[in-house]
Amino acid sequence: MFGLNMPLKGRSVQEAMEHMRPLMQLVFYCMEKVKRFRLSKEGKNKADKNRLRVEEMFLKTTHAARAEAAAARREEKRRQEKERILQEDDPEKQRKWEEREMKRQMKKKAPKMKQLKVKAL
Repeated sequence: MFGLNMPLKGRSVQEAMEHMRPLMQLVFYCMEKVKRFRLSKEGKNKADKNRLRVEEMFLKTTHAARAEAAAARREEKRRQEKERILQEDDPEKQRKWEEREMKRQMKKKAPKMKQLKVKAL
């Protein structure tokens, strides 16, 4: 709940800690007050809702970042494969790779259709 930076500014660590002593006393005072503090039902529900909302937002942002990183890794892998194939002297391998890549691109661009199962009579 508390985060403090120790400003050294040419002081020794001991002097800086002595300078921070009132803040540390405030931290412990607040901890004691919070320990004795009781929330009403409405306050508790509101705090729980806020915690849940913040957690969902955090999960959304981390999920988006992971998805973006995975897409970048896939793209990098494809680029390296393309470079490796184009460096080879065999034109047949290059042609086959180009065909596979075109087929993959066409499949990616094709509209998605739902498959229906037909029951035999």
